[in-house]
Amino acid sequence: MSAPSRAIAALTLATAMLMPAQVAMGLATEDPAPAQTSTAADAASPSPVIQAADGATRLPGIATQSWVLADMDTGDVLAMQDADQPMRPASTLKLLTALTVAPRLAPEQPYRAVKADETAEGNRVVLYEGLQYTVADLLHAALLPSANDAAAALARANGGIGITIKQMQAEAARLGATSTTVKNPSGLDADGQYTTAMDLATIGRAAFANPEIASYLKLRTVEFPGKKTASGRVIYPIYNHNRMLSDQFDGVLGGKSGYTSLARRTMVAAAERDGRRLIVSMLNIGGNTYTTPEVLLDWGFANADKLAPVAQLPEPTAPTPQFDRAIMELPAAGKTPVNRDEAAAAAAADAPTAASRPWSPRLPSPGLPSPLTVLTLMAGVLVLLRARVYWIAHRNRTAWTTLDQWASTQARSSRRQGPSDRRVRPERATTRTTDDTLIGVSK
Repeated sequence: MSAPSRAIAALTLATAMLMPAQVAMGLATEDPAPAQTSTAADAASPSPVIQAADGATRLPGIATQSWVLADMDTGDVLAMQDADQPMRPASTLKLLTALTVAPRLAPEQPYRAVKADETAEGNRVVLYEGLQYTVADLLHAALLPSANDAAAALARANGGIGITIKQMQAEAARLGATSTTVKNPSGLDADGQYTTAMDLATIGRAAFANPEIASYLKLRTVEFPGKKTASGRVIYPIYNHNRMLSDQFDGVLGGKSGYTSLARRTMVAAAERDGRRLIVSMLNIGGNTYTTPEVLLDWGFANADKLAPVAQLPEPTAPTPQFDRAIMELPAAGKTPVNRDEAAAAAAADAPTAASRPWSPRLPSPGLPSPLTVLTLMAGVLVLLRARVYWIAHRNRTAWTTLDQWASTQARSSRRQGPSDRRVRPERATTRTTDDTLIGVSK
């Protein structure tokens, strides 16, 4: 063998020896195919928890790390595996988004898309800035083709993404899904955003108990408004990603799937047979997203009467809240719609409150008077001074200071001696006539 041939053979042998080590160290550049993913039968995988009576069929291999099978009406968990392990939810979190927004906004509530809707990350239905959509349109897009832009738009229609995330967290706590943490309304991978299979089954159970959301989850296709053209708005169909509907799985009620690079495949699905309704929730599915829950549901319906509950789904801690779903006017372009919860809280804060005790007069507290008190006193003094000046001027024109002056004025007026302010001449002294005077004159 020539030197080049020996070199090529040596290089080939070295490469073959290194390849297993690279795969073992996790240096493979592509994700493994579903068939290569570890299953529940692997020794390293968690074991399912089941209490089956005699006659129950063996649980088939479920290529899923964490799952729950439960009776949707009673809340009994019939089987589960690693159900309390926090994991990423992917788009199954949109069920919690719908549970939060749908009761607050009417299906006909309009929403005007913004620029951020056009640039949403991941799967999109394509919302055009400035065009109007209804809340029903956005719910269809978020739940059927799992559009992330529609999920974010629902949060903005509800008053903003921040307030909607807080309300989603509160709704999860009310339902009893206490291990779920929310960071965005779409379910995209985010630091700190986790759920569990038990929580996801609880959220899914609440979604199917809501008639409006349940009706959306079973739709196979719906018409959606697109861009605006010269001839009008383009209308086109959008389709449900849940292939259990198109496969016409026996008794399927609908569901919600999800996928991200970190969460992998996730799924919530429900079906009904002979009056019994079962729900499954799955996280980190190793097999097919849709046939895997079908296998578990088939086994559950076949053995439900032979399975004892191994756990219980939590019940809501409070009744389902009721909201005013009156249609609100669209805000001006660029303005965020009002959140009903915040508006109600602001109205309550501004409303007058009843006095805590009966009113009683209070003595003024020591200290400097307030500016309002000073201004009030100054205004009162000015009013009194003005009244005094007016009274003095009026008195000089029409009044008399003494009774004698009044009597004298009346006397002069009766003799027509002119104005009352003219001086009166004194009377001349007169000589009294007597007999002696008359005699002297005659002399």
